[in-house]
Order: sequence, then C-alpha cells, then structure tokens
Amino acid sequence: MGSKTNTIKTALNLARGYRLGKYRLENRLGIGGSSEVWRAKDCVEGIFVALKIPVTDIKGQRDNQSLFREIRLVSKLRHRHIMPVKNADIIKDHVVVATELSFKTLDDCSRPMSLRRILSIIAQVLDGLAYAHRHRLVHCDVTPGNIFLFPKDRAALGDFGISQEIKGRMKTIDEFGTPGYVAPEQAYGRPTFRSDCFAVGLILYEYITGVLPRWPFRWPDKGYKRLRERTNLTLVKFIKQALSVDPARRFADAGQMLIAFLDAIPKKLRPGLLPETENKKLPNWRQVRREDFIKRYQRVFTAFYRCVECAEPVAESMKVCPWCGTGRNRFDTRSRFDYICTRCHRGVLPEWRFCPWCYGPGLKSPSSKRSPGVRYPVKCRYCKGGLLRFMRYCPWCRRKVRKAWQVRPFPEVCNRCKWSVDTSFWNYCPWCEQILIG
Repeated sequence: MGSKTNTIKTALNLARGYRLGKYRLENRLGIGGSSEVWRAKDCVEGIFVALKIPVTDIKGQRDNQSLFREIRLVSKLRHRHIMPVKNADIIKDHVVVATELSFKTLDDCSRPMSLRRILSIIAQVLDGLAYAHRHRLVHCDVTPGNIFLFPKDRAALGDFGISQEIKGRMKTIDEFGTPGYVAPEQAYGRPTFRSDCFAVGLILYEYITGVLPRWPFRWPDKGYKRLRERTNLTLVKFIKQALSVDPARRFADAGQMLIAFLDAIPKKLRPGLLPETENKKLPNWRQVRREDFIKRYQRVFTAFYRCVECAEPVAESMKVCPWCGTGRNRFDTRSRFDYICTRCHRGVLPEWRFCPWCYGPGLKSPSSKRSPGVRYPVKCRYCKGGLLRFMRYCPWCRRKVRKAWQVRPFPEVCNRCKWSVDTSFWNYCPWCEQILIG
C-alpha cells in the first residue's frame, strides 16, 4: 500500500448509485475541509449509513491522511454522545469511513430554539466532550454542524478530524476550526480544553438568543436582553464565564463545565435532561467553587463565615453577601474581633474609637494598647492611623475612606463603587450591592 495511503492519484467520480465496496451512494449530505459525507446504503446489512470520503484537492486528488488520523483518535473513544466509527476500510485506494446516520445536525435547526431542547443537547455534548477530555483529546471544532441529532432526543459530537491529543504540552496547530466558533487562543494555534468550552458557550448563547457572539466578544453582547428573559441569573453567569476571553477564567475542561451547567439549569428543566447522569454521583459543584474561592482569597480575607441564606463564604467587611445579595448576616457570636458594634453587628478592636464598617457612634473608653498580631496594610490619609482592607471609615478619626479598595488578586472592579470584585464567583458587589452580572 505504501505511498498510496497518503495522496491518491486515482480519481473517483462520485455520484448517485456509485458503488464503493458494499456501499451504494444515495446523495451527498455535505462537504467539509478534509472530507465529503454521503448517505449510502450498506447492501450487506441492508441499512443506511453516513459515508465519509476524502475531498479532492485542486489537482483532483484525494488525501487520506486526515481521515486516517481521525479514525485512530476516535477508535479510542466509546461513548453514547460521541459519534462512533461503524466501519473503516480502504476501497479503491481510498479511505472510506462509515458512521451512524443522523436525521440532521444542530446547524439544520432554527435559532433560537426551545430552551429545554437546547439545554438537553448541550448537556449531552458536554458529557461526550468531558469523556474526550478525560482521554486527553481536544476536539478543536465544536460547531452546530458537528453536533448530530438522532431519534429519541439523542445528540452526539462528531468530526474529530482536526482534534489534538495532548501529550505533555500542547503543540501549535495549523488548522483553526470553523470560523465563528473558535476561541481567541485557538486562532493563534494554541487550543486547550478551555477552547472547546468556549465553543460550547458560543453555541448555547446562539441557540438561546438567536445571536452568535462575534470578536472581540464584549460582554454583554447582542441578544443579552433575551438571554436574561429566557434564563435565570445563575445560567447567565455560567455563560459569561464560558465566554471569557481570558482562558484562565473559563472552566478548566468539559467535565468541570458539565457539573456547573447542570447546577445552573433551572430546577423545573432538570428532570430527564441527561438521564444517564442521574445515577452517577457527580461532584458538588458548589463545594468545588467554594473551595476554589477560599484558596484564592484566604490571604485577603483572614476569616470566612457561612452566609445565613446561601451558606457561601462571606467576610465581616462585606455589606451584603456577594453570592445571594442578602444583608442579614450578623457576626455577634462569630466575629474574630473582641467587641461588637451595636449598630452593624460587626467586630471591632478595643483600641478603635469608631466602627470602621458603618457610620456608628464613637466607642466608649478605647484601649490605649494595640491588639497584638494586627497588621494594617494602609494608612489613613488624614490621621495616618492604620486601615484594614475594605474598611469604609477610619477607626481612629471616623473620616470616610475616599480611595477605592483595589486589591490583588481580584481581577476586576465594580463599575459603580470601583472596589475590587470577582464576577467569576460573585453575583453582587459586597461593598455597594450592585448586581455584577451584565
């Protein structure tokens, strides 16, 4: 066989009724970058299949190499939501791949579509993609045209033609996927698992709103009003994280994204969405997120407490819970400080003359001794007294802290108060109560 497996000089005049081994061509379903797909009848088994054949180049020759690559990659994957290779053969010196025949692709469906339907399709795609990621495979071309739909509401991800297998560090690639569904870093030839997650986020946004976000992917994009109307705040936040231009702020892989997705879907839409996962014990996404937040910000907030409403981590310096927006948290019995302000129920030190969290009355008989182990990273511009992070007022002179608290490693600032926030975790600004989504 030798050199014939790479570039074939023999011409195939494909047409309706043409025979390739046991297959009889019926009609061409589509054509991609490296292969064309035909509806064909398996004359031995008596069933219809999708037959993939290399496309001809400008010289009229067909290149087998990319199909060989796809076969070897997909042969390692066995999953309900990944299009399997039914049969692969070399017929008349050409690689021919037979797969299950779908009745259409997601690209054939209208935009926007039923919310329950697109959520079900995305859940199945993420399930299959998570399996591929666990096997160190980046798809690189997750598009509506590569999501195949079958009877009984089943969806499967196919066309792994330009997929990349990660062994150590990702190598630069020359094929960038389908325009419109490519993550920024993939356009520069550096795809990762996060690039596939970005593509899934684009598809979800497109089929909920009818609008496909375009570069430079500024949030909120066109169609945002419809997104808010058709979904809940948690799902909006999920999509925003998936579409972050910075890969580090997206989901690490499709497995993590699936857990967050199932958690973000409105409860009334969850039953039957992904039946095969109902008997699986999935990790608690809220717990994973909580641990990630505490690990990142434990040096900024020296103590965390559970919110009385949502049980997420909050700090005494916060005016409201940044997760659920409640202002009902009190610290009378759980403060790390020695005394409690009677106005805002937050802790104060004995040497402070005023509460730094609220504009409350002066404290009686301040201690002349400083509490040991207390480090003040900033000084008041008026009295030069020490300030702890996120104090609203100076505890020594009662003047309001005018300079906005912008602290590392927070990646953003609130567009209202200009204090540090992180929208990858929070829904509300804990300092001014502003809604952060959108």
